Amino acid sequence: MPDNAFVNVLTPIRVGGHLLRNRIFSGPSGVPSLSNGTPWPNEAEICFFAKRAEAGAALVTCAGASTGAAISAGARDNGWNLLDGMCRKAIADLSERIHFYGAKASMELLGILPNEYAVSDGVRMMSGKPGKEIPVSAMKDFKQGFTERAYQIRELNYDSILLHFGHNVPLAQFLSPLTNKRNDEYGGSIENRLRFPMELLADIRKAVGPDMLIEVRISGSECVPGGLEIEESIIIGAALQEYADLLQVSAGMHNPLTMTVCHPGGFLPPLPNVRFAEALKKADSIKVPVSTVGGVHSIVDAEQILIDGRADIVVMTRPFIADIDLFKKSVAGRSEDVTPCVKCMRCHDSCIYGNHMQCTVNPVVGIDSVVERASAKASDKKRVAVVGGGPAGMKAALTAAENGHDVSLFEKEAVPGGSMRYATVAPFKYPLKAFLDYLVRQTERSKIDVHLNSKIKPDDLASGYDAIILAVGAAPWLPRIPGIESAIFASEAYADLNKIGGHAGIIGGGEVGCELAIYLAQLGKDVSLFEMNKDLAVNASKTTRDELLMHIDREPRIKVYSGVECKSISGGVIEVAGGQGLQNVSVDTFINATGYLPQRDEIDMFIGCGTHLIPIGDCVKPRSVEWAIKEGYYAGMQL
Repeated sequence: MPDNAFVNVLTPIRVGGHLLRNRIFSGPSGVPSLSNGTPWPNEAEICFFAKRAEAGAALVTCAGASTGAAISAGARDNGWNLLDGMCRKAIADLSERIHFYGAKASMELLGILPNEYAVSDGVRMMSGKPGKEIPVSAMKDFKQGFTERAYQIRELNYDSILLHFGHNVPLAQFLSPLTNKRNDEYGGSIENRLRFPMELLADIRKAVGPDMLIEVRISGSECVPGGLEIEESIIIGAALQEYADLLQVSAGMHNPLTMTVCHPGGFLPPLPNVRFAEALKKADSIKVPVSTVGGVHSIVDAEQILIDGRADIVVMTRPFIADIDLFKKSVAGRSEDVTPCVKCMRCHDSCIYGNHMQCTVNPVVGIDSVVERASAKASDKKRVAVVGGGPAGMKAALTAAENGHDVSLFEKEAVPGGSMRYATVAPFKYPLKAFLDYLVRQTERSKIDVHLNSKIKPDDLASGYDAIILAVGAAPWLPRIPGIESAIFASEAYADLNKIGGHAGIIGGGEVGCELAIYLAQLGKDVSLFEMNKDLAVNASKTTRDELLMHIDREPRIKVYSGVECKSISGGVIEVAGGQGLQNVSVDTFINATGYLPQRDEIDMFIGCGTHLIPIGDCVKPRSVEWAIKEGYYAGMQL
């Protein structure tokens, strides 16, 4: 598809009394990690959503307002307090910032049931705790409060409201046969399960009037046995459209087994959830526009979805985090310059890690206002050498070159990429592979002077450079296990599968070891996975870890030995000690996935070369790609 042919994406659409300027919506992003503890949106949060309007989205959904008092700012899905006058002022300011850039403003209203109630006894609430069945009297009070909050949102000049009836959030629990076990008029048949959501929608429509858009998100399938499937979801959608203007169709539930169905990752193929929106879009009973959400990561894909008639609107959330300019770049014919989202869920999990919002591929997320104050071009052009062509080195070189410096990049291998080349071999790492290809492509197209097969020594850089950025990577760690030298490193395993026999023993159950175990099992090999900690993948972010553990648990070829100490390796046998005493496990090939060590000695060799020496990435401390990109960007900006 030619990059300048986004006819369908760019075609306006009328929904109710509103004309939307194109078919791309910015989906709701919970951003409590940008909060400073206030129960209302602060400047950082307002800026976050306003930037999506400036970037070209037709409608920007803010997440979100609470039906009661503010939920804790440390929670994942916090809600702003509409009962507070200061909060209402800030939320009104937010809508005007969105309108300034020509987009429609939408607010997600979070329907959290009060007093630890759930739809039925024992059903888990958003907090993860089992709740008690909400009585009808409390449902009526909740409905009244919910309706009042919706009216307030309209009064704060929002064009639309998003009601979340999917993903097992409390209101979705009424719709699902898996969670709704009530014995009254609100449980049992699909008509009864629809009763409370329909009553709520009717009251909201009466309160907000005909001009405010009501968008409802539902799960096309909950993707669990006994849960909603597409046939019932079509019936639900047909009923909800009596009061709803748009139906947003997702899939899955908020639990460790299907979280990355709601927010698709690399273990799912591209565009995995569009089929559910397509089913509603093509159902004769559905008359309102249908939007698809979840895993659509490019404007090119969005255009094809619209061409094929699979949806009327495409909702994108993580792609705007990965590259706020993806829409503008694409319609300008520069789709190849869009930074691809790697579907790692690091943004989603930011609240768990120090409450600083982060993105693996976009280092400015969370510090946008600081970056805006920084000079775009260097006032003093420098000659810069970057040693190492992995992700940290390429990002540093690209950033320095974009800022006007004269940059040379030296890579010892024949191709750039560093250890990231091995991390992208497994099929489920295709999103990360796309990002690596993007970095290489951008480097090749830039003005950077690239030198491959160049093992640089300090003397080579003794003069002529104003700054040296060291991104020489890390060295594999050899733990003190007798016989460990007979094991191959994880990178070697990925590089040459012929070295691996039918039964592999992986020493180290971190994220690298777990991913390798799953990959080898998918290739038909038996795997024994050994880990000192009682838990696997403790270094992975929460959503990634949940998904890895799910696949390991489901894979019969993988046997896990956790909480064990590897004592020795000899003759194809590893001796381990743990809760079951000493055990001898025979394997064909041993793989060392115990981690890496920083190359500080190699850093120190370059002291005295140039006036400005900046070590970055794994040579400082082995970590994830996120830190390589972040430190590479910082280095390029500091020159």
